[in-house]
Amino acid sequence: MQDHFCKTFEEVNMPTDGAKSKSVDCSDAFNTKEVFPSRDALLNWARDVAKENGFVLIILRSETSTKCNKRKTFVILGCDRSGKYRRPHKNAISRKMNGSRKCDCPFRLRGKALKKSEGWIVKVMNGCHNHDLAETLVGHPYAGRLSAEEKSLVDDLTKNMVKPKDILLTLKDHNVDNVTSIKQIYNARQAYRSSQKGSEMQQLLKLLEHDRYVYWHRKMDDSDIIRDMFWTHLDAIKLLGAFNTVLLIDTTYKTNRYQLPLLEIVGVTSTEFTFSVAFAYMESERVDNFIWALQKLRGLIVKDDDEPHVIVTDTDIALMNAVKVVFPSSSNLLCRLRINKFVRAKCKSIVQPKEKQDLVLDAWDNVMNSPNEGEYMQHLTLFEKVCLDFPVFGDYVKNTWLIPHKEKFVTAWTNQVMHLGNTTTNRVEATHCRLKKLLQDEKEDMCSYWDAMNKMITLQHAEIKVSFEKSINVVEHRHNTSFYIKLVGFVSRSALGHITDEYDRVKIVGIDSFICGCTIRTTHGLPCACELGRYTMVNHPIPLRAIHVHWRKLHFSDQGMNSEGSELSLQPEIDALHKLFQELDYAGKVILKAKLHELAFPDTSSVCPPPEMLIEGPVLLRDKSTKCDSSYWENVDALHPPHDSASCHPSSQKSFRESKCRSVQPMMDQFPVEIHPFIEDIIDVKADANCGYRVVAAQLGMGEESWALVRQDLIRELQQWQDDYAKLFGCNNRVAELRQSLYVDKQASVNKWMTIPDMGYVIASRYNVVLVSLSLQESMTFFPLRGRPPLSQSSHRLIAIGFVHNCHFVQVVLKAESALPPTAIQWSRFCNAESRSWETSYVSRMEHFRSLFTQIEPDSVDIVED
Repeated sequence: MQDHFCKTFEEVNMPTDGAKSKSVDCSDAFNTKEVFPSRDALLNWARDVAKENGFVLIILRSETSTKCNKRKTFVILGCDRSGKYRRPHKNAISRKMNGSRKCDCPFRLRGKALKKSEGWIVKVMNGCHNHDLAETLVGHPYAGRLSAEEKSLVDDLTKNMVKPKDILLTLKDHNVDNVTSIKQIYNARQAYRSSQKGSEMQQLLKLLEHDRYVYWHRKMDDSDIIRDMFWTHLDAIKLLGAFNTVLLIDTTYKTNRYQLPLLEIVGVTSTEFTFSVAFAYMESERVDNFIWALQKLRGLIVKDDDEPHVIVTDTDIALMNAVKVVFPSSSNLLCRLRINKFVRAKCKSIVQPKEKQDLVLDAWDNVMNSPNEGEYMQHLTLFEKVCLDFPVFGDYVKNTWLIPHKEKFVTAWTNQVMHLGNTTTNRVEATHCRLKKLLQDEKEDMCSYWDAMNKMITLQHAEIKVSFEKSINVVEHRHNTSFYIKLVGFVSRSALGHITDEYDRVKIVGIDSFICGCTIRTTHGLPCACELGRYTMVNHPIPLRAIHVHWRKLHFSDQGMNSEGSELSLQPEIDALHKLFQELDYAGKVILKAKLHELAFPDTSSVCPPPEMLIEGPVLLRDKSTKCDSSYWENVDALHPPHDSASCHPSSQKSFRESKCRSVQPMMDQFPVEIHPFIEDIIDVKADANCGYRVVAAQLGMGEESWALVRQDLIRELQQWQDDYAKLFGCNNRVAELRQSLYVDKQASVNKWMTIPDMGYVIASRYNVVLVSLSLQESMTFFPLRGRPPLSQSSHRLIAIGFVHNCHFVQVVLKAESALPPTAIQWSRFCNAESRSWETSYVSRMEHFRSLFTQIEPDSVDIVED
């Protein structure tokens, strides 16, 4: 066989068109009498020999046996440079600078099958090449083809987010003779992704189903294009059920080629590990989009008692409004770090020289970190003094941050809620950074960036399980004492660490609660120094009941997830859907059936991703980085503060201007003359059977078109508090009638219209707002039936609706500190004791209202819309 592989090249001069051309003869390398068992064996042998001699063999022609002619079975092999390049058209002009390997090489081999299937033989038809043979085939497209095993390896490495250059190095480590190029790796990666796509959105839905994700999406009007999409992992729902005390919410960008902002919601475990609760891609950052995503998050929480105590967000007004609507009982804290950076950036752009900057910023730090309201007032007075020479900066700080939001970031107020030490959005930012490292490229498709998120969640859950195991089984030496004996193995090591740090203060504090301040008891739910001092005095170990339940959970909770439990039964929803289906006309039944089919069979969904962001004009450089753009504090602009609504929220300003254009001042005569001075504006809504709910949605900042969400919220309110409303309205039948009136089909009948005062109590209680109803017949004020009001009246939310022409509702904008009508008659009789303080804050304004009228009718009047 060695003779068959030896290279005997002869160079001869052959005339071609009057010129001399080089010829290389390699016939001897292919002269063999070997009989090959099969056609494939012959091809493999011939290609290996050709590769050793510096060229590539291709099949030029082949013929297989047929029933008519079984003897014509052969294959013709030639050099890959055989033949001539053919232009697509003789007059075609191509802009591309292309080339060709073809040089009409005459080399030919013929493989032939022997009779009676005895094997295959090969003969040399022409053993000469009219070109030099290559010393190496590196870069040759055919020689660099991937084998089946190599393709499988490339697919696996691509799935695991390995970079193309590292994939190529891995292949060459496995096979030193590999001549694959980086371009072929890119082609193989693209082929793998294309094979995984099918239809991109359908494939994504399949992946979500396969990996046990819970997800929702909604489409743009009259199209199949995705508008918003929300998803979460099944284990993340379990973690949310266990650790729902604090949630952190923030938005990031540059994570997908569709340029959709990514909303990420994270929580904190008892071991102080961060876990991703849910993700949402949204078409924009408007209140309606945030409310939709947060409504889906709210649906994951089984019990009302499990609503988060604290939600930490950035300073996005739309997100803050959405949190207030969906989680009215939660305390919304703002990221202290971000606010501090905004203020410092503004200070550097206005305050000069450097010594003055340091003085002003020190005063600002004292204001932010004031431990109580008394010290806050003292530090604020000092801050105002040092800012006397810089009134623009002082006004910016007070009007932008302190007056509207001090309860959300100043220590004196944040230490009154259980935030577990989370007063910034750093945990979300860290998760964003980790995710973007996995994404690598912002231009990835939907399936690729979902795959990166799935990997991140898998790693998170693995780390959390390890931390739980360590808290249960590993005892730190400093905690191996009788003082901690009832806690070790039953609470997290993080909680024990906080307690140990607090115990160091006992020598200073003793048992004096005034000196102690008891901050960690309020913010973390852990025993403070004075408590620990009392346990030490009586030589008593710390009891387990002294630790908040958050720190005692060391597992993925299944609480409330039992499919046999009534709380998660689908039967009420199925019954309601069936009843609604029966009431609809034929067209309505078709629409409802299509929506249910989409939920039940996601693989058949016709949804498609949003269009990619197109950039007009020449593009000099494609930025593949997932790094966020420079922040405000990195590019300080004194003329455009971060909360300048004209620059930060153009869409909101546009909608506001559109609403102003629809103002209808002639409707002023539909309200008593006495209250005209207190009405700043009247804004109309679409006149249909849902106008009352449109007004409520618009006043809550959700947008008028979110009226359906309001109806759904009120249905839930009546279901959850049915017994309380039965007492208020006199019987369960009335509650059932109101609940039924909230279910609507395409054409709402008269009994589906909103009624006042009944719905006034429900709206105020559901959204935790003060609702003012104005009309010529009767005006009244509704307060929530349960729950204490916020400590600061500036945090109260007041909305006003007007009933006009005896058939229509409109938005009413009241001036600040305007007179308010008296409280609805039934409220004081049926509200909870802790809710009575709502009315106290508005007594003077109600007295002012009464003084405007000589007589107020005591009887309430039912108001309906047309």
